[in-house]
Amino acid sequence: SFSVGYRQASESHSYFHMGKGSSAAAAASSSSCNSDDNDDLPSMIVFDLDDCLWTPEMHELSGMPSIPVEGPLDPSDNNSQLGTVGMKVPSRRRRGNNKGFDWGGYANDDEEVVELYPGARLVLRELVTNPKYEGVKIAVASTSLEPSYSRACINGIEIVDDVTMKDMISFSQIGREGQLTSRKTSHFKLLHKQSGIPYDEMLFFDDCNWGDHVGDLSNTFDVTGVRTPNGLQLNEFHQGLEKYKNRRK
Repeated sequence: SFSVGYRQASESHSYFHMGKGSSAAAAASSSSCNSDDNDDLPSMIVFDLDDCLWTPEMHELSGMPSIPVEGPLDPSDNNSQLGTVGMKVPSRRRRGNNKGFDWGGYANDDEEVVELYPGARLVLRELVTNPKYEGVKIAVASTSLEPSYSRACINGIEIVDDVTMKDMISFSQIGREGQLTSRKTSHFKLLHKQSGIPYDEMLFFDDCNWGDHVGDLSNTFDVTGVRTPNGLQLNEFHQGLEKYKNRRK
Protein backbone atom coordinates (compact mmCIF):
# COMPACT_ATOMS: atom_id res chain seq x y z
CA SER A 1 0.00 0.00 0.00
CA PHE A 2 1.03 3.63 -0.37
CA SER A 3 1.08 4.06 3.40
CA VAL A 4 3.68 1.33 3.59
CA GLY A 5 5.36 2.90 0.56
CA TYR A 6 5.80 6.20 2.37
CA ARG A 7 7.67 4.44 5.14
CA GLN A 8 9.74 2.34 2.77
CA ALA A 9 10.62 5.29 0.57
CA SER A 10 11.55 7.44 3.54
CA GLU A 11 13.79 4.74 4.96
CA SER A 12 15.37 3.36 1.81
CA HIS A 13 15.10 5.84 -1.05
CA SER A 14 18.87 6.29 -1.01
CA TYR A 15 19.09 3.72 -3.80
CA PHE A 16 17.86 6.40 -6.20
CA HIS A 17 21.26 8.06 -5.84
CA MET A 18 23.12 5.00 -7.14
CA GLY A 19 24.93 5.93 -10.33
CA LYS A 20 25.08 9.66 -9.64
CA GLY A 21 28.67 10.71 -10.13
CA SER A 22 29.75 7.12 -10.72
CA SER A 23 31.49 5.75 -13.78
CA ALA A 24 29.49 4.51 -16.74
CA ALA A 25 30.79 1.03 -16.10
CA ALA A 26 29.58 1.07 -12.50
CA ALA A 27 26.18 2.41 -13.57
CA ALA A 28 25.83 -0.27 -16.22
CA SER A 29 26.89 -2.94 -13.75
CA SER A 30 24.37 -1.86 -11.11
CA SER A 31 21.62 -1.59 -13.72
CA SER A 32 22.10 -5.22 -14.68
CA CYS A 33 21.82 -6.54 -11.11
CA ASN A 34 18.07 -7.14 -11.19
CA SER A 35 16.82 -10.35 -9.67
CA ASP A 36 15.78 -13.17 -11.99
CA ASP A 37 12.15 -12.15 -11.45
CA ASN A 38 12.87 -8.71 -12.88
CA ASP A 39 14.90 -9.69 -15.94
CA ASP A 40 12.09 -8.40 -18.18
CA LEU A 41 12.37 -4.85 -16.84
CA PRO A 42 14.30 -2.19 -18.77
CA SER A 43 17.65 -1.13 -17.37
CA MET A 44 16.58 2.49 -17.72
CA ILE A 45 13.24 4.27 -18.04
CA VAL A 46 13.42 7.69 -19.69
CA PHE A 47 10.67 10.28 -19.44
CA ASP A 48 9.95 13.41 -21.40
CA LEU A 49 8.83 16.30 -19.17
CA ASP A 50 6.54 18.90 -20.79
CA ASP A 51 3.09 17.49 -21.61
CA CYS A 52 4.25 14.00 -20.63
CA LEU A 53 4.95 14.18 -16.90
CA TRP A 54 3.65 17.67 -16.16
CA THR A 55 1.69 20.62 -17.47
CA PRO A 56 1.95 23.39 -18.60
CA GLU A 57 5.00 23.48 -20.84
CA MET A 58 7.89 25.58 -19.59
CA HIS A 59 7.77 28.06 -22.48
CA GLU A 60 4.17 28.92 -21.52
CA LEU A 61 5.28 30.26 -18.13
CA SER A 62 5.92 33.96 -17.57
CA GLY A 63 8.75 33.32 -15.10
CA MET A 64 10.59 30.88 -12.86
CA PRO A 65 8.31 28.47 -10.96
CA SER A 66 9.90 28.96 -7.55
CA ILE A 67 7.08 28.76 -4.97
CA PRO A 68 6.14 25.28 -3.64
CA VAL A 69 2.44 24.40 -3.77
CA GLU A 70 1.19 21.95 -1.14
CA GLY A 71 -1.36 19.21 -1.71
CA PRO A 72 -2.05 15.48 -1.22
CA LEU A 73 0.84 13.41 -2.58
CA ASP A 74 -1.50 10.58 -3.60
CA PRO A 75 -3.81 11.83 -6.39
CA SER A 76 -6.30 9.06 -5.62
CA ASP A 77 -6.64 10.03 -1.94
CA ASN A 78 -7.28 13.65 -0.92
CA ASN A 79 -6.59 12.66 2.69
CA SER A 80 -3.10 11.36 1.93
CA GLN A 81 0.08 12.91 3.28
CA LEU A 82 0.69 16.48 2.16
CA GLY A 83 3.77 17.56 0.27
CA THR A 84 4.94 19.73 -2.61
CA VAL A 85 2.72 18.77 -5.56
CA GLY A 86 3.52 21.74 -7.77
CA MET A 87 5.72 24.76 -8.32
CA LYS A 88 4.19 28.21 -8.83
CA VAL A 89 5.36 31.29 -10.68
CA PRO A 90 5.29 34.31 -8.31
CA SER A 91 2.39 36.74 -8.82
CA ARG A 92 1.86 36.33 -12.52
CA ARG A 93 -0.92 35.15 -14.77
CA ARG A 94 -0.35 32.01 -16.81
CA ARG A 95 -0.39 32.12 -20.56
CA GLY A 96 -1.98 29.67 -22.95
CA ASN A 97 -4.52 27.15 -21.75
CA ASN A 98 -4.53 24.11 -19.54
CA LYS A 99 -5.85 21.71 -22.19
CA GLY A 100 -8.71 20.62 -19.96
CA PHE A 101 -6.53 19.63 -17.00
CA ASP A 102 -8.02 20.87 -13.73
CA TRP A 103 -4.62 21.65 -12.16
CA GLY A 104 -5.49 19.38 -9.25
CA GLY A 105 -7.56 22.15 -7.71
CA TYR A 106 -4.46 23.80 -6.20
CA ALA A 107 -4.19 26.75 -8.59
CA ASN A 108 -6.54 29.70 -9.01
CA ASP A 109 -7.37 30.99 -12.48
CA ASP A 110 -4.80 33.78 -12.18
CA GLU A 111 -1.93 31.52 -11.09
CA GLU A 112 0.68 29.60 -13.02
CA VAL A 113 1.36 26.26 -11.36
CA VAL A 114 3.33 23.36 -12.82
CA GLU A 115 1.84 20.05 -11.66
CA LEU A 116 2.30 16.42 -12.59
CA TYR A 117 -0.51 14.76 -14.49
CA PRO A 118 -2.36 12.46 -12.05
CA GLY A 119 -1.33 9.38 -14.05
CA ALA A 120 2.30 10.49 -14.13
CA ARG A 121 2.26 10.99 -10.36
CA LEU A 122 0.89 7.46 -9.92
CA VAL A 123 3.63 6.07 -12.17
CA LEU A 124 6.40 7.84 -10.27
CA ARG A 125 4.91 6.72 -6.96
CA GLU A 126 4.94 3.14 -8.20
CA LEU A 127 8.59 3.45 -9.17
CA VAL A 128 9.42 4.80 -5.71
CA THR A 129 7.42 2.39 -3.59
CA ASN A 130 7.65 -0.94 -5.45
CA PRO A 131 11.01 -2.61 -4.69
CA LYS A 132 10.98 -4.52 -7.98
CA TYR A 133 12.13 -1.30 -9.70
CA GLU A 134 15.11 -0.83 -7.40
CA GLY A 135 17.60 -1.80 -10.10
CA VAL A 136 16.00 0.37 -12.79
CA LYS A 137 17.60 3.73 -13.55
CA ILE A 138 15.35 6.74 -14.09
CA ALA A 139 16.27 9.46 -16.58
CA VAL A 140 14.69 12.45 -18.31
CA ALA A 141 15.11 13.71 -21.87
CA SER A 142 13.53 17.06 -22.65
CA THR A 143 13.88 19.71 -25.36
CA SER A 144 12.61 22.34 -22.91
CA LEU A 145 13.12 25.93 -24.01
CA GLU A 146 13.58 26.87 -20.35
CA PRO A 147 15.87 24.23 -18.79
CA SER A 148 16.26 26.21 -15.56
CA TYR A 149 12.48 26.18 -15.09
CA SER A 150 12.44 22.42 -15.65
CA ARG A 151 15.16 21.86 -13.06
CA ALA A 152 13.34 24.05 -10.53
CA CYS A 153 10.30 21.78 -10.87
CA ILE A 154 12.39 18.61 -10.66
CA ASN A 155 14.11 19.91 -7.54
CA GLY A 156 10.90 20.93 -5.81
CA ILE A 157 8.11 18.49 -6.68
CA GLU A 158 7.76 15.59 -4.23
CA ILE A 159 6.55 12.12 -5.15
CA VAL A 160 6.26 10.65 -1.67
CA ASP A 161 7.27 12.21 1.63
CA ASP A 162 10.84 13.51 1.44
CA VAL A 163 11.47 12.08 -2.05
CA THR A 164 11.59 14.64 -4.86
CA MET A 165 11.81 14.00 -8.58
CA LYS A 166 15.49 14.92 -8.33
CA ASP A 167 16.04 12.09 -5.84
CA MET A 168 14.65 9.61 -8.36
CA ILE A 169 16.56 10.75 -11.43
CA SER A 170 20.03 9.36 -12.11
CA PHE A 171 20.58 11.01 -15.51
CA SER A 172 19.06 14.07 -17.15
CA GLN A 173 19.47 15.82 -20.48
CA ILE A 174 17.33 18.95 -20.70
CA GLY A 175 17.32 21.67 -23.35
CA ARG A 176 18.40 22.10 -26.95
CA GLU A 177 21.74 23.91 -26.73
CA GLY A 178 25.35 22.76 -26.89
CA GLN A 179 25.36 19.06 -27.77
CA LEU A 180 21.56 18.95 -27.45
CA THR A 181 19.26 19.69 -30.38
CA SER A 182 15.52 19.55 -31.07
CA ARG A 183 16.01 15.85 -31.95
CA LYS A 184 16.05 13.63 -28.88
CA THR A 185 18.58 11.36 -30.51
CA SER A 186 21.08 13.94 -29.22
CA HIS A 187 19.76 13.54 -25.68
CA PHE A 188 19.89 9.75 -25.86
CA LYS A 189 23.46 9.74 -27.17
CA LEU A 190 24.50 11.51 -23.98
CA LEU A 191 22.29 9.36 -21.74
CA HIS A 192 23.88 6.27 -23.30
CA LYS A 193 27.38 7.71 -22.83
CA GLN A 194 26.68 8.70 -19.21
CA SER A 195 25.03 5.46 -18.15
CA GLY A 196 26.73 2.83 -20.27
CA ILE A 197 23.27 1.30 -20.79
CA PRO A 198 22.54 -0.09 -24.29
CA TYR A 199 19.79 1.65 -26.24
CA ASP A 200 17.78 -1.55 -26.53
CA GLU A 201 17.60 -1.77 -22.72
CA MET A 202 15.84 1.60 -22.48
CA LEU A 203 12.12 2.39 -22.32
CA PHE A 204 10.98 5.89 -23.31
CA PHE A 205 7.75 7.84 -22.77
CA ASP A 206 7.00 11.04 -24.72
CA ASP A 207 3.85 12.97 -25.62
CA CYS A 208 5.06 13.36 -29.24
CA ASN A 209 2.72 16.30 -29.79
CA TRP A 210 5.49 18.36 -31.39
CA GLY A 211 7.26 15.59 -33.29
CA ASP A 212 7.46 11.81 -33.24
CA HIS A 213 10.45 11.39 -30.94
CA VAL A 214 9.36 7.85 -30.11
CA GLY A 215 9.43 6.84 -33.78
CA ASP A 216 12.71 8.64 -34.40
CA LEU A 217 14.45 6.90 -31.50
CA SER A 218 13.01 3.52 -32.43
CA ASN A 219 14.25 3.85 -36.01
CA THR A 220 17.65 5.32 -35.07
CA PHE A 221 18.65 3.47 -31.91
CA ASP A 222 16.03 0.73 -31.44
CA VAL A 223 14.75 2.35 -28.24
CA THR A 224 11.36 0.99 -27.14
CA GLY A 225 8.94 3.88 -26.76
CA VAL A 226 5.34 4.77 -25.95
CA ARG A 227 3.47 7.90 -27.03
CA THR A 228 1.53 9.72 -24.31
CA PRO A 229 -0.41 12.47 -26.17
CA ASN A 230 -2.64 13.33 -23.20
CA GLY A 231 -0.01 13.13 -20.47
CA LEU A 232 1.35 9.87 -19.06
CA GLN A 233 -1.35 7.49 -17.82
CA LEU A 234 -0.75 4.56 -15.48
CA ASN A 235 -2.07 2.07 -18.05
CA GLU A 236 0.33 3.50 -20.68
CA PHE A 237 3.21 2.88 -18.31
CA HIS A 238 2.24 -0.76 -17.87
CA GLN A 239 1.66 -1.12 -21.61
CA GLY A 240 5.19 0.21 -22.12
CA LEU A 241 6.65 -2.38 -19.76
CA GLU A 242 4.76 -5.11 -21.64
CA LYS A 243 5.92 -3.75 -25.01
CA TYR A 244 9.53 -3.75 -23.81
CA LYS A 245 9.19 -7.30 -22.49
CA ASN A 246 7.73 -8.55 -25.77
CA ARG A 247 10.42 -6.86 -27.85
CA ARG A 248 13.11 -8.54 -25.77
CA LYS A 249 11.80 -12.05 -26.40
